[in-house]
Amino acid sequence: MPKIQFPGKASDFLKIGVAAAARGDVEAVRAILEERPGWLTRVGARGRTMLWEASHRGRLGVVEYLAERGADIDAYGTHYTPYFVEISCYCIARYKKHDDVADYLMERGAVIDIHTAAFLGDLKGIESFLKQRTESLNEGHPQHLMGDMTEDGLDWHPAPAPWATPLCYALRGGNVETVEYLIQRGARIEGIEETLFNAANKDADKVRLLLENGADPRKIPPVFPDEGELFALVSSYGVPPPDVEEVGVRLVYLCRGDRGGNPDKVRRLLRLGADVDHRDAQGKTALHRAAKAGFTVTMDVLLEHGASVDIEDGKGETPLFDAIRSTIKDADRKAEAIRALLEAEADPLHANGRGETAMEVADRVGVELVGRS
Repeated sequence: MPKIQFPGKASDFLKIGVAAAARGDVEAVRAILEERPGWLTRVGARGRTMLWEASHRGRLGVVEYLAERGADIDAYGTHYTPYFVEISCYCIARYKKHDDVADYLMERGAVIDIHTAAFLGDLKGIESFLKQRTESLNEGHPQHLMGDMTEDGLDWHPAPAPWATPLCYALRGGNVETVEYLIQRGARIEGIEETLFNAANKDADKVRLLLENGADPRKIPPVFPDEGELFALVSSYGVPPPDVEEVGVRLVYLCRGDRGGNPDKVRRLLRLGADVDHRDAQGKTALHRAAKAGFTVTMDVLLEHGASVDIEDGKGETPLFDAIRSTIKDADRKAEAIRALLEAEADPLHANGRGETAMEVADRVGVELVGRS
């Protein structure tokens, strides 16, 4: 049995336990639970358990092992960006076409509800649930909220979510026919339009159904002129294109470490008129964010478009400070980000609001400042 190292950090559960389940490493999962038996039922970010992540990745061996040990096969969780709402282990397995996992969970008695049917576009299932309980049409499914920090990490607990209706689930995972059916049956739209538009994920056909059935067009997230059919649709409802300020906000947001910093998307926002030096609430620019994340290709795109290499944030710190303080695991990527800034003539002697230079910070944290060759 492998020896598992636990650094004792709040992130241990996700980075060790959930990660092992995602890899399908049964032996590692067994060893982890020998040391941390409570992790069998531990709930991580956005409801994700070890069993949920194994179901998401299609790791049947781990799913079987965890289920046989008593893990909750009906746990709900999500990765927010692709799925938006929390879905069951069965639902995510079926949605990702891990049918062996989904079939196994069904054999063990996994609960299938109207929200699962809506996410999977199962029209017959929805009809059956509504025959049994018509009020389920507008019931919200609980979603996990982040609570206080405990000795085991952040507490994630289920809380009421009236907006997480079957229609919301169908808009993200289901098909147009399912969305149309739920609306025809009287699914609630008013008061939760913004959430429903976000769930639709810029699917023009789904957005059209919402608009045609009374959704407030002012609640639509920004749609840009290069988005073709969707832009024409929202324009026909009098929705103006986003202003340059909004495009700049999105540029900085996109360059954050948790958003990926896709260089093609960055180029697109710049073509749409984003200010390459737009500052967010902390005074950070896209270059600050990309430097911290080690997105070197994105940094090059920003610099090619005239990003100010020595622009200060709210604390008087330039992107070089962010690159130096970066906590990304890939040391080579961090070093490359620093080299990219120095090659662009970032000033290592620039002092922040406390009078400390970037070079002094680098010396203090043990980072070498070397330009690219």
